[in-house]
Amino acid sequence: MTAAAEGGRRVHLQYPPIDGFWTWDIKRNRVYGDANLSDYFGLTLEEFSHGAPLERCMESIEADDRLRVHVAIRRAVERRSSFREVCKVRSEKMGLRKILAVGQCYVDNLGEAALYPGWFVDLTQEEDTEAASLREIHLHIKQAKEISQSIGHNLLFYLLDNAQEEVQLRLGGGSRRRKSS
Repeated sequence: MTAAAEGGRRVHLQYPPIDGFWTWDIKRNRVYGDANLSDYFGLTLEEFSHGAPLERCMESIEADDRLRVHVAIRRAVERRSSFREVCKVRSEKMGLRKILAVGQCYVDNLGEAALYPGWFVDLTQEEDTEAASLREIHLHIKQAKEISQSIGHNLLFYLLDNAQEEVQLRLGGGSRRRKSS
């Protein structure tokens, strides 16, 4: 876990409550996981209790994220380091979910990568909350633009118009050409 120094002591970053755990036996290429991992990755609990191949788990990661996650895992194993990636996973039971996966590569007594335990949290609701907040901001900016225009504050209207465009972009509303003042 990443830590920052504060006043001579180490303060750990806070993560949301953990939704699931896994341990990857790198040498045997077997991933062991809990019931939540099973739900999110669409494998049976029996598969995870006996160990599923990493490739089988990777199938649940959305195609757009799969290569990036694969490279990050490979890099963490090569460097014997930590892993932290946000990706989307899909399963029949959970549907499409956005997760934060965090892991750490551990070595054996020969210094070879051996175990890779980790955990994940579901960020889907957080993403939904962000979109709702952006929609609320968009509404307030629209109202502020109307007020600034009605009282003849053209520069303020222009600035609010640009802020509104930025919110629209973040909401996935496409791009518009910037207006000059």
